[in-house]
Amino acid sequence: MEINIYLRTLQRGWWIIVLVMLAAMNFSLLISYFTPPVYETSSRFVVSPNAAVYSNSWDIVSSLDTLDRRSIINTYKELLASPAVYATSPDIQQINVAELTQYNIVVVVVPDTNILRLTVDGPDPKTVVLIAQAIGSQALDYINKLYPVYNFSILDQPELPTKPIRPEPVKNAGLALLVGAILGTGLAFSREQLQYSFEKLRERSNFDTVSSAYNRAYFERRLREEVTQNPDTNLSLGIINFRGIEERLNVFPQATIDRVINKVTQTLKSELRGRDIIGRWDRTQLSVMLPSAPSSAVESTFKRIQKYLEEPIQLSETGDVVRPDPCIGVVSRNQFESSDALIERAKSAVEQASSFGSPSMAYLSTPFIFDESMEKA
Repeated sequence: MEINIYLRTLQRGWWIIVLVMLAAMNFSLLISYFTPPVYETSSRFVVSPNAAVYSNSWDIVSSLDTLDRRSIINTYKELLASPAVYATSPDIQQINVAELTQYNIVVVVVPDTNILRLTVDGPDPKTVVLIAQAIGSQALDYINKLYPVYNFSILDQPELPTKPIRPEPVKNAGLALLVGAILGTGLAFSREQLQYSFEKLRERSNFDTVSSAYNRAYFERRLREEVTQNPDTNLSLGIINFRGIEERLNVFPQATIDRVINKVTQTLKSELRGRDIIGRWDRTQLSVMLPSAPSSAVESTFKRIQKYLEEPIQLSETGDVVRPDPCIGVVSRNQFESSDALIERAKSAVEQASSFGSPSMAYLSTPFIFDESMEKA
């Protein structure tokens, strides 16, 4: 069931997901376009015993054991990356200081080996090769003179890079599409949740909080819509005046009156069809709209409703009994009658019903419409 809800949400919000994905991809491509390319080259160096300074093979083996100490290979690493070593290179000195800061020089030790990797990256492919070669050349001369017992030699020469390592427009665009899909999905679900909350708030604003029936403004709007959209169908309107409640407005607390109104509203809802509309018309009045109800059944329907509404309501807090004494005014709409005219006739009908001493119902059927053709006949 929840999967179907998620699928419907995605179906309604697919355009948000696509829009966010396209925006993320275009933003990524735009950044890639304006980002300066960065090129990278690398070279590798190896540290090994210098056979020329040893008299026998045992000394060479001992030297290899000593070389296993990490402090030795790390010393070579620091010397290879030290500006104090490569700064004296003529090639390095020809590069402007501000320009040199745009290039990154990194030296790492290949795990479990005596091999060092020098990596240089920057905006110009030729310059990164020049810097890597200058550092390697200067380090070879300096370190081999400093530690003659070991031979520090180059293993791999730096190569001229043909493609930048970043930005990568295709890879970045693909990642942006993925991120955009995630963000778009989140926005689609957030939009659905906000819309659901807004619909609930708007729906709640259409109800009367006391009776749980529709408020008068919404009831009249629904009545106008029914008249406008279905002008040829049967429509009946009833206003119920609870005279027994009206007489006790100044006797009981407002909270008690509210509970009585809610009770009669629930009784009314249980006796009507699902498509019939109930509204709070006044403090002690409810309104009922019966769309598409046959005219022949309207009077009997309201008489049946009146029978149930006459039942006395006992107040639990005081033990008193309230007799709602419902007086009902009912009208049926003529084909050419407006909603305002229908309401006025319903008001007249409920006033007429309330004028009698006992609970009663006044039913004003479809009014007679004068036609000039009838007079000529």
